[in-house]
Amino acid sequence: MKISSEYQIAGMMAVSAMFTLVGYELIRSAATVLFKTAYGAENLPLVMAAMPVVVFAGVALYGWVLSQLGPRRTLLVTSLGSGLIILCCYLVVMTGNKTITPVLFLVKEFYIVLLIEQYWSYINSSLSPATGRKLNGPITGIAGLGGAIGGSLVAVSAESLGTETMILLAAVSLLPAALVSNLTYVIHGEPRIPETVHGKAHHYMGWQLIRSNPTLSCLLAIVFSSQIIAAVLDFKFQELLSVEFTGRRDQETAFQGRFWGTLNTSVLALQFLITPLLLTFIALRWVHLLLPLIHLTAIAVALYQPNVWTVGAAFFLFKAFDYSLFRAAKELLYIPLGFNERYRAKEVIDVFGYRSGKGGSSVAIVMLQNAGILMSQYYLAIGFMVTALWLGLIFPLTRSEKEIVEDTL
Repeated sequence: MKISSEYQIAGMMAVSAMFTLVGYELIRSAATVLFKTAYGAENLPLVMAAMPVVVFAGVALYGWVLSQLGPRRTLLVTSLGSGLIILCCYLVVMTGNKTITPVLFLVKEFYIVLLIEQYWSYINSSLSPATGRKLNGPITGIAGLGGAIGGSLVAVSAESLGTETMILLAAVSLLPAALVSNLTYVIHGEPRIPETVHGKAHHYMGWQLIRSNPTLSCLLAIVFSSQIIAAVLDFKFQELLSVEFTGRRDQETAFQGRFWGTLNTSVLALQFLITPLLLTFIALRWVHLLLPLIHLTAIAVALYQPNVWTVGAAFFLFKAFDYSLFRAAKELLYIPLGFNERYRAKEVIDVFGYRSGKGGSSVAIVMLQNAGILMSQYYLAIGFMVTALWLGLIFPLTRSEKEIVEDTL
């Protein structure tokens, strides 16, 4: 593929991701606050415990649809379908029905990763490893602009328009995202689908591919571990915010909008400047090692003095690097692989692994809470221990990555 085509694909898919992330920031704060208002922050682990089942079923359905429709039409269907589901949730919310809030919470957790990973599947199928090192940072940066815009919109409009309106705007944002991503496929074509895909049920979700590939196995373990960290930091942060904003729902929504807007704005420097420099001049092994070391330090500070600001800072840093350096470095590992690895195994790792890491840890937390253990006291300690595990997993990952990438180059 020509360099100009690679840049066009990267740019157009980044714009699609930008529109999608505008909507996600609108729905993220709103869905979380609506659920906490209805059921309390202490029940966040309970709703997250349902996530592995939801994601497993969703990824299985995605695999079947991919075999039937191909990657272009699958992305179009899942984009428009997500918008329609969010719109239906909004209409039910407006009736005053609180039972829809867990559904809305689960939908917002699933649809964003399903769509974002499909954008990356096409990018990874179209870019060379050398181009990926240059563009993966800016791609996350352009997409990250959507997060910054969406967070800012929530911050300035949640109190005047109301929390519920954010959900409607999130549904609308998926229309331009679907248009641009579909146009990218129309202009540049679809990747070649191997003949062995058709009619092979074991390819639908890519589990066999993960078991047989050491790089993919390590990636799944790291992604799962990283999302346990994200879950416990989020739960602790949400608990502290609920105490801070008792009885002030729209003010909390606005604060969360400012938090995510500030995060997404700040992370642009990482995405446009730091990430391309690090990936160009530093070996991937050291990039991957740097991330858990940073998080170990931040969580240690929060453990020493837990409050809204220290826990918020640890959560802020985790999300900032997750959206930039970790994402860009991780995606480079998929480029040398084949269609099945990029479109099927990747969805298992980066959709099922991401959300099941949160959901699996939530199941354990709910069970321990039911046994009478006050788990909120241990969230930060759990995060610290799992981050140490992530650090250990880097060594087998980078050995496998080094062999694959160097052979390809």
